[in-house]
Amino acid sequence: MAQKQRLLIDYSGGLDQALALWYALQSANVQVSGIVVTDAEPQRGIRLAQKLIELVQPNATIPVVAGASRPLFHRETDAQAGAAATSDGVSFLSELRHDSANPYTLVTLGRLTTVAMAMARNHEWTSALERLVVRGGAIRVPGDVTSVAEANLHADPEAAAFVLAARLPLLFVPLDATESLSAAEAYIDELAKRAKAAGLVTAAEAEAFFSAEKTASAVHALAAIMAAESPECLFVEQMKLAVECQSELSRGALLADLRAKPSVGTDAAVCVGIKAGAVLAGLQQLPEKGDGRS
Repeated sequence: MAQKQRLLIDYSGGLDQALALWYALQSANVQVSGIVVTDAEPQRGIRLAQKLIELVQPNATIPVVAGASRPLFHRETDAQAGAAATSDGVSFLSELRHDSANPYTLVTLGRLTTVAMAMARNHEWTSALERLVVRGGAIRVPGDVTSVAEANLHADPEAAAFVLAARLPLLFVPLDATESLSAAEAYIDELAKRAKAAGLVTAAEAEAFFSAEKTASAVHALAAIMAAESPECLFVEQMKLAVECQSELSRGALLADLRAKPSVGTDAAVCVGIKAGAVLAGLQQLPEKGDGRS
């Protein structure tokens, strides 16, 4: 039997991202080896992650830790900033060890603050990563916070710029990848059906949650997990990228040098599309009942 890919997931605890985490926990191709909650209210996200683990893998021991509760630059006292910098999530990542036979893939579904802080503390842990999959950015499509900026990079552009500059084996999954999935409602209907059957959400909660805006967010989070789990289903381009941190109008924008001979920015892989059939097939393989797997 092939060795499962070890997956670390950094998420912010929202239901849209929880659905992607729930999918990952049930995937036969990956082993979720740790969950970091980078959010202003990490305990809420921790409780939700633990509920998901109990639903899907009741016998599993998966670390669930709080990441940075605030962006890198924020108006806080020194004591509060220090508390954020010494979060359990920062320690968890910075203490990872290299294992060439069994590397990790880290997927970030929210802002990159915890990852940047861990790198600032100890850059050596990044050698434990085979890949860093970043859900974030908007290149050839409009942003979802401003006309050019996507929510995760806009929430902490300095952290995103720091991570990009480190020249890690990065794969960005921008809104472009989500836009490539036609008939998104079909995927969300499938997610909703299985989430309700598993007891993750009630019928009323599902009806309230799966609005057009949340549908796009849930599909985007799922796309990032799919990019980590099934790279053969991706359409990928190599680009030179930068993150805008200065301009108020374009703060958080993921800038790509799209000229015929690009010369400005840091080289990174970008998922520009996902094979739609693979996404729907993956969802349809999920159990429709709430029975957990060991």
